[in-house]
Amino acid sequence: MGEADVQSSLAQVSKAAELYGVTEEDVQRWRAGIDERPAWAQRAHVSGMLAQRLVMTALEHRQECDSTDCRTCAGLREMLMIALAGVRTVVDDRLDELYRRPARWPWRRRSL
Repeated sequence: MGEADVQSSLAQVSKAAELYGVTEEDVQRWRAGIDERPAWAQRAHVSGMLAQRLVMTALEHRQECDSTDCRTCAGLREMLMIALAGVRTVVDDRLDELYRRPARWPWRRRSL
């Protein structure tokens, strides 16, 4: 993702957040809860929380929606596909890290 893409994404998310009443204080308060974690753990937490909230929103919408041609359902489906691919990537990376890297000490190998 290039610098222009990052700036465009930030502008779009900022505008949507503003439309929904998100304040700078809200953002700072939420970020303070993960501030002490390393950067990779912050990103993982944000991704996990977004996926969790996406699933909750999708399930709530599915209970209320009776349209066969709903644009919100189509958007939620695409986001769920991306979220599932992302979660599977994280799991695959973690399993690869745990089980496929060469063991330093033969007696510390974990069996599958």
